[in-house]
Amino acid sequence: MNKKQKIILAIFIPIIIFFIVLLIASSVSVTTGGYVKGKYFNFVTHTHDPFDWETTWYVWMLYLIFCCIFEYKLFEDKKIIINKKKKNNLI
Repeated sequence: MNKKQKIILAIFIPIIIFFIVLLIASSVSVTTGGYVKGKYFNFVTHTHDPFDWETTWYVWMLYLIFCCIFEYKLFEDKKIIINKKKKNNLI
């Protein structure tokens, strides 16, 4: 894989994964029921806020970890350095 292909992958894969994680975080952030002045009300509130950090922080943390590992593995140096000394060479 050449350098241009790696750069294109480094840009587009995290963007695609971002939208998938956005949908997951949106579904995680739905709250149902609630307490108002000590009384529990059985009503459903649909608050789809994927950037509500109190409830979706772990989803975004997993996204960041995935992106970091993906970028590291994509751009790591894959050359193997062999440093073997010859046994019979007495220099």
